[in-house]
Amino acid sequence: MPPFVGRDTELAVLRSGLEATGRAGVRVVAVTGDPGIGKTRLLSEFGELARRRGARVVSSSATRGQRPQPLAPLVDCDRCANRKTDPGEAPTGATASIQLVRDLVNRTGDADANSLVVLVDDMHWADETTIALLTQLVRTPSPVPLLVVLAYRPRQAPVRLHTALVGAPGDEWVREVPLGPISEQDAQTLLGPQSSVPWQWAVYRHSDGNPLHLHALAAAATGLCSTASVVVGELPVTLRMRLVGELEAASPLSRIVLDAAAVAGEVFEPALVAQIGQCRDAEVHRALDELAELDVVRPVAGGRLISFRHAVLWRAVYDAVSPGWQLVAHDRAAAALRRRGAPPEALAPHVARTARPGDLTAVSILHRAAMAVQHHAPVTAAHWLRVALRLLPHRPDHDQRRVVLLVRLAQLAAVVGELLASRDALHEALRMLQRRPTTRRAYAVALCVMVELSLSRRAEAGALARAELAALPAAQSIGRAMLSFELACLELAAGRADAARELAAVAYAAAQRHRACSAEATTLALLAVADTAALDMPAARRHLDQAVDLLDAMLDGEFVRSLRAAAWVIEAEVLHERFDDALRHLDRAVSAAQHSGQLLLLARLYAALVVTLQVKGRLPQAQECAQRAAEVATAVGGAREIAVARILQAWMDSQVRATAGTDPEVDALPVLPDGPYSLLVRRLLVEIGLAGGNVAGYLTRTQLGDSSGPPASDLCSQAGWCEAMTRAELAAGRTELAAHWADRADAVAAVLDLPGHTGLALLARAQVLAADDPARAVTAAQVAARELASAGMVVDAARARMVAVGPLAALGLVDDSYREIKAVQAAFEGWGAHRLARQAVLERRRLAARSSRRTGPDDREEAAGLNLLTRRERQVAVLVSQGLTNRRVAQELFVTEKTVEMHLANIFAKLGVSSRAVVARLIGATGQPVGAAVPAGEAAAT
Repeated sequence: MPPFVGRDTELAVLRSGLEATGRAGVRVVAVTGDPGIGKTRLLSEFGELARRRGARVVSSSATRGQRPQPLAPLVDCDRCANRKTDPGEAPTGATASIQLVRDLVNRTGDADANSLVVLVDDMHWADETTIALLTQLVRTPSPVPLLVVLAYRPRQAPVRLHTALVGAPGDEWVREVPLGPISEQDAQTLLGPQSSVPWQWAVYRHSDGNPLHLHALAAAATGLCSTASVVVGELPVTLRMRLVGELEAASPLSRIVLDAAAVAGEVFEPALVAQIGQCRDAEVHRALDELAELDVVRPVAGGRLISFRHAVLWRAVYDAVSPGWQLVAHDRAAAALRRRGAPPEALAPHVARTARPGDLTAVSILHRAAMAVQHHAPVTAAHWLRVALRLLPHRPDHDQRRVVLLVRLAQLAAVVGELLASRDALHEALRMLQRRPTTRRAYAVALCVMVELSLSRRAEAGALARAELAALPAAQSIGRAMLSFELACLELAAGRADAARELAAVAYAAAQRHRACSAEATTLALLAVADTAALDMPAARRHLDQAVDLLDAMLDGEFVRSLRAAAWVIEAEVLHERFDDALRHLDRAVSAAQHSGQLLLLARLYAALVVTLQVKGRLPQAQECAQRAAEVATAVGGAREIAVARILQAWMDSQVRATAGTDPEVDALPVLPDGPYSLLVRRLLVEIGLAGGNVAGYLTRTQLGDSSGPPASDLCSQAGWCEAMTRAELAAGRTELAAHWADRADAVAAVLDLPGHTGLALLARAQVLAADDPARAVTAAQVAARELASAGMVVDAARARMVAVGPLAALGLVDDSYREIKAVQAAFEGWGAHRLARQAVLERRRLAARSSRRTGPDDREEAAGLNLLTRRERQVAVLVSQGLTNRRVAQELFVTEKTVEMHLANIFAKLGVSSRAVVARLIGATGQPVGAAVPAGEAAAT
């Protein structure tokens, strides 16, 4: 049985109802919700809880078709109470029925039970007599405290049940507990750790948080449509039978209409269903009324459309339709839609099922349909193109058409992250294309270059692009522009900024001539990045401003088609320290990529989001995004994307955790090739090494070989890289090399003239000066903090403030240094930067020790850092020092083991220790006996 999750609040309401029943007679709780939402499981769990609390529990459920035998649920309850009642002898008159209910109460109200709990499931099937008598029961004084819990589907329940038990104003003895969707975290628990996070997101969102739908989709999903939906294959037989089993009561006409509706689609029009099922409109309407009463279908607001209750139910009904009838029905649907002049995307689902090989009309419909939905449903579009390729005859006169389909399929496969499939389709298309230069061939080559780059095959991509460009005429053409753009990306990745600018300018000129807004924005953003790498900051700002204007003016549909432009704009904004603008664009772009299934770009966007959130001090969110980036990159399968995402994830883990070790997965990664953003990755590796105590190993892995001057590529990452290398060399005891890296940071900052880079250079200099020249170190650190704060780099600004603490104390300004470190520690803790907070705690301990040496032994406790503990943390520390396990500590303090673990982690961080034994020694050093009792009335500060 799957774990019971996500219903703590509802279970608490039922528990409070049980407690209230013990004080005041009769209580009723109505548990309502859609099919599969978890009503039956909640009743079962509550029944077990009530039994453990000493209540007598009886349960039953109503069933469909019960009306010939009234009171069946109560008769079942009576049997559960050991009364020998023959179902055929159930009373039919009102007086006799009331006596039956009273007898149930009397016979179960024994002296050993402190209350009676009656659980009745599926009350939406109950007959009118049962409803009337149950209503009378809960309004009549009971011999024992009585809690009646009813579960039903509100859409299918008789009006009298709902109004009698829920709609009566002023009736304090009745309470409704509506069950809504479970949370995403609860869904991940149900799905288990063996499935990837992107798949879990998609299944959860597609299920609408319904546990039954969640299990069905988990069993039937064959792939991702987007991060909000999955490709649903055939459902397992047991799940399908459970979903369609409730349809057994439907009339033969309603079953025909339902089958026709399933063929029409999840959302359908009644008139089309009539044509598919060959029924009259009036018959369809009558059947839909019956199906709506069963809550199988629901009206769609604002039109004549009807939808199935959920996509899972639609799939179950469709799978239950016989294959032969499916084909006939799809033929009827396609014919009816053609007569209406329906668009290709409406015809495609039916044509894809019924078309025969060689049907060129079907090929054309599927191709046009794929182009219509490619930006918001790329997986569906790719499926239709594959069907079209299967239908297209393998003859020379159809080769050009096959090439077009292959290139379109390759484009869509790349968008959803199927890079190898995209590459295979492109290679097949290029083999079929003649060698003479054409726009079609140039487009296919440009797309192949992009895919090869994504697969980290830079040499192959460069050779292919240059060979194709050399074969093209010198005159400007759209084909030359596409190849120029991809080659510009390649040159930028190789660090050749001037060549990248020249090629990007060619692509931009072509985009302007053709008035292609998306292409203009993309090339402008690429130009901004290339200008920055070439140190032309005025041109970079101008091009970035133009790209942002174009991007912000796009409507949602055009924006989805321009996500590559958005990705380049965001990266340029991060390079230029426009972090707020980057977050604004990231919010829109990530959402669009998730819902359109553009997983390749989503991995890239998540990486930018991690860096931007960390800079802004939103570390828990950054850590979550790093995990999602790793999962999406794994789903995409690009080696570079996977490596970058794993390094980002390890970096964020090292920032958020109070203690950190090395990450074996990161240690096993090969050194990334040089190129844009490689310095950023190397900086992160150094940060991971510093956090895990493996500085030497990571320094060896991250060296670029030539340390004499800054390379031309990735200039905007060099200040951060140099500052990290300064810290690393200081940690290794090599002060001369640290000063060298600080000098390099100064040189980079002077060229770029950006406040964040200036601040990082000053921060590097302050750390070098801290030991020998505290006055200059304080000045450099304070100016660095101001510059970094003005750039919005709040975490780095706080780091600069922390660097000033030691020099301030060395200058005799101990009070100033103590105030500063307290403020910095609070800031780090507020941002979730627990590793940096732990460093601040250690710095406070050093300050306290220095103060202790000046003021005498009365400050031992402060020197030990125990004054930093909250009262609850001190309680935990004292009990731990007594040798108690976490479980025993939890029992002593009436909290959970998880809470004790959290407090213990905070204690370790604040004291700068890693073992319980050291905690015990520090507690003993305070002069308080190790076995001292904790004051019982002490407040539990957290």
